[in-house]
Amino acid sequence: MSFGQSWRTFVRALKLSYDNIGKVMLTNLVWFGIGFAPMLAFSYVPFLQTDVFFLVSIVVTLITIGGATGAVHYRMNHLIQGEETVLKDMWEGFKLYWFRGTILFFLGILGFLILVFNIWFSQNYPTTIFTILSGLWIWGIIYWIALHQFVFPFLVNQDIGVFKTLKRAALIILDNPLPSLVLLVLSVIVVALSLVFAAPLLIFMASFLAVVQNCFYHELMVKYEVQEQDNLVEVEGEDKA
Repeated sequence: MSFGQSWRTFVRALKLSYDNIGKVMLTNLVWFGIGFAPMLAFSYVPFLQTDVFFLVSIVVTLITIGGATGAVHYRMNHLIQGEETVLKDMWEGFKLYWFRGTILFFLGILGFLILVFNIWFSQNYPTTIFTILSGLWIWGIIYWIALHQFVFPFLVNQDIGVFKTLKRAALIILDNPLPSLVLLVLSVIVVALSLVFAAPLLIFMASFLAVVQNCFYHELMVKYEVQEQDNLVEVEGEDKA
């Protein structure tokens, strides 16, 4: 998948989001409301503003964001494939993926924090080996973030377990570095703009990223589907021979 194909895939995702802007925005609003519900409750309900509930809200938010993100990808994937989708599909997606989504979300944060800690340790206890490793940790963070762009697309499209999801996402990055890098840069720009202007986080970011990431997933998987068909043809030919 070339740079041109990657850019065309992004433009396709942008056009698809624009053509279905109502569904995209409403889905994102539901994602925000469900995903951040525990933290919103802590922030705006006075009697819940305790240290205990703050810790509880952080833990529960991992569950709600993981499930809500799986639900967003589930609905936006239906949209990409031209299937009819209604808002209640998000509830179906939440039920299907909240547990695996929570684990994946938790592992994503944990892996990122470990890599950041390794960089901090390397900088504060400088030795030759740690200096070398600090550069590797930076590349590790880039790879880890890039990998997680395909985690939920693999989860909702193939309905597989957590570790198989991570494995396949890791392999597709290694096999397709250019489109993965393009997707990473575009995703970072979208997230940065959403955080700076605040409103896109509420009405656009998660749904749009789900559209973009699933579009890239489907585009990349075409190559593997063709290879699989070619292998089947070869096997059938050998059997006939």
